[in-house]
Amino acid sequence: MYVTTKPTIYLIDGLNLVRSFLWQFARSEEDVTAEFLDFLEAVSQDEKYAMHEYRVVFDGAYRPVGPLYRSGVHIVFSEDITADDYIFQEADFLAQNGTRVIAVTSDRDLQSRLKGVGVKALFCQKFYNSLKLSNR
Repeated sequence: MYVTTKPTIYLIDGLNLVRSFLWQFARSEEDVTAEFLDFLEAVSQDEKYAMHEYRVVFDGAYRPVGPLYRSGVHIVFSEDITADDYIFQEADFLAQNGTRVIAVTSDRDLQSRLKGVGVKALFCQKFYNSLKLSNR
C-alpha cells in the first residue's frame, strides 16, 4: 500500500501526473486532466481516504479546470514559479511545521530535493495505482 492511513497532505504535480502515464488513455490533455480530477474528488470522499487533503499543483497561471475546491481536493496554479518549486517550498514549509506531507511526482530531481529536506515522494503511477475506491 502506498497511500498512508495517517492524515496527510498530498502535494501532486498535476501536469507531471497527467503527462507521465495517463495521457495515453485520453483524446486530449484537458480530457485526462478532467477525468483525473473527477477521480481524485471521488477518492477524497471515500472513507478510506477522506482524512487526507489532496493539493494538485499545475504550472503557470489559472486556466479552467472546473471547481478549484472539490471535497478534499484543492487545485492550485503555481503562477510565476514552476510547479516543482511551488511543491518544494510548500512541502518544506509543511514538514517544518509538523504537518505530514507526501509529494507525488515522477520528477527525479524534485524527489531528490525533497528527500534532502526529509519529505517523502511517490512516483505518480504508484500513487494512482494505489488508490482503490470501495466500489471500484
